[in-house]
Amino acid sequence: MFAKLAAIILALGILGCTLLAMRQQRLQAAHELAEAQLRIRKSDEQLWHLRAQIARRLNPENIRDMASGAGPLRPVSSPPPPIAPPELMGPPAPKRADGGAGSRPSRPESSVPRERLAHEPEIMPLEPR
Repeated sequence: MFAKLAAIILALGILGCTLLAMRQQRLQAAHELAEAQLRIRKSDEQLWHLRAQIARRLNPENIRDMASGAGPLRPVSSPPPPIAPPELMGPPAPKRADGGAGSRPSRPESSVPRERLAHEPEIMPLEPR
């Protein structure tokens, strides 16, 4: 009888300790979640502060000054260049002695001379179809 009572008391003690440990883990997780939310809130506040500073510093006059200091600008994606007449494309590739065109398939050459591509930043409008 004494052994059964000791086993029950020991089991209840282990159960109580387990319950306290789980409760402590839950409180620790809630604390870490609250800290993470506070860090996120602080980062968001810093982000909005930086955005406000950027907005104050960017006005049309400053943007024009920066753009003029960067040199000539052109769009990021420009329309394809128009097809040049054959006389601007250069001489044809030499043929091999056995009549083949070469060991590798040839890539199509650009229809605009390299000098023109390198030195002309202007963009030609596409003709309507």
